[in-house]
Amino acid sequence: MPEGKNHMDIKSTVREFMLEEFKISGFHKNIGDDESLIDSQILDSLSILQLISFMDEKFDIFPGEGELDSEEIDTVNHIVNYILKKLKEKQE
Repeated sequence: MPEGKNHMDIKSTVREFMLEEFKISGFHKNIGDDESLIDSQILDSLSILQLISFMDEKFDIFPGEGELDSEEIDTVNHIVNYILKKLKEKQE
């Protein structure tokens, strides 16, 4: 894991990205960390690709084919946990 990157740092980075990139889809600062981003139509196929690109650029994480399912990115907390899991795997 990049030095100094903990759960709160990653969550803050993810939320900042989403506030900037998904504002037009309805993401705002009051969206809860456990609120479904798919059910609220903030995440769709295009925004999922943007999210994957963000994870690749920011954290050097790129999910393999069939590795990422919608449950792993349905909430801010799920996204953060997925990133933490992948960063831990990279260290091993």
